[in-house]
Amino acid sequence: MTERQRTVTAATRRAREMMIGGLVAGHAVGLGIVGLAFAVGGRDALLTAALGFAAVVIFYSIGQALEVVASELTPMQGMGLVLTSYAVRIVGIAAGLWAILGHPLVAPHVVDLWLLLSVAGTVLAWVTGVVVVASRQHVPVYDTEYIPPSSGD
Repeated sequence: MTERQRTVTAATRRAREMMIGGLVAGHAVGLGIVGLAFAVGGRDALLTAALGFAAVVIFYSIGQALEVVASELTPMQGMGLVLTSYAVRIVGIAAGLWAILGHPLVAPHVVDLWLLLSVAGTVLAWVTGVVVVASRQHVPVYDTEYIPPSSGD
């Protein structure tokens, strides 16, 4: 019985590297904000910051994992997958946060400032991690000199 060996393309490797860059940076900053929230604001701030951090990590983790998958699909299929998942993630996570944060047992403990700080800080760190990794990647198509088509004269 032979197992079919799958070849990982350079695009998939680059997408995985960017995902890891986002994961590392997002977790470093997000968990730092969650810890700071607890130290400064106590249990309610911790709960609020942790919910914001979790929402961002779930959103970006699913999205970037699907980008890895999409990098192996045809351009139209990949774009369709990524855009559909974006819409589903936006609606799903927004609805989930709305339900959790508005729940009668949770709502009195929500500290808006820590929700804002954890979401904004984690998003900025995640995107920065992705951009830093992407800026250091080698993409062969950019190594070739552009030669415009001849005008047919």
